[in-house]
Amino acid sequence: MDARDCPACGAPTKEFAHARVLQRHDVAYYACPKCGLVCTERPHWLQEAYANPIAPTDIGLVARNRALVRPTTLVLAVLCNGGGRFLDFGGGNGLFVRMMRDTGFDFRWLDPWTQNLFARGFEHHPGGRYEAVTAFEVFEHLPEPRETLGELAAITDTILISTEILPAPRPQPEAWWYYALESGQHVTLYTVKALEALGAAHGLQLHTNGINLHLLTRRKITRGLFACLVRPLVARVLQPLVGRRASLLPADFTTLTGRHLDR
Repeated sequence: MDARDCPACGAPTKEFAHARVLQRHDVAYYACPKCGLVCTERPHWLQEAYANPIAPTDIGLVARNRALVRPTTLVLAVLCNGGGRFLDFGGGNGLFVRMMRDTGFDFRWLDPWTQNLFARGFEHHPGGRYEAVTAFEVFEHLPEPRETLGELAAITDTILISTEILPAPRPQPEAWWYYALESGQHVTLYTVKALEALGAAHGLQLHTNGINLHLLTRRKITRGLFACLVRPLVARVLQPLVGRRASLLPADFTTLTGRHLDR
């Protein structure tokens, strides 16, 4: 089987493991010796994997969205123009968009794979730019992340993503839950160095907490500020002080129905 070039830095990768994906596909995993990224062989099983776009094993979806609202609110309020327009790429069923609109941020939804249930009427339409784009639990699903990041970088200067950083030393597929062998949807796994290379390809600088939250941006940001803002305790204390905005729920109700929301 031919090795792939690294989808982050472009260096040749080397096969390092095999694993059973979706309980029936013997899949080769490749590692990049330059940036440490891990990717599968070219994923021929994705149509099967996305027969149910939200994997049945993703039982943390609601808890994850709830947990992401506070640090996202703080980051957008401090590092961006909080009154701008935002996009949630790979927005799933729209729950996060609805929660952010309820928090007072003008978010729009885009997901080529999933039905919008909670943010109907607030979908992305081509044209214009966004103050920032969020892409939570998306980049590990992408066989060609440089291409997708390029599309996002064309409509914004700031992309906030969540994805788990590969532990060191690199675990075998069966030894780390984030390979998601049961769903077959996680095909690219990152190191900090891989995310740096991915951003550099599009003129974006990486700021990260080194664990699961990462900012790729053209903005000039003090080193270490992002990691500080997304610390749970800091976000819990500061978000109510600097991230508080009037909910868009009443205005959204009027937009969708033509009637005012009685309180």
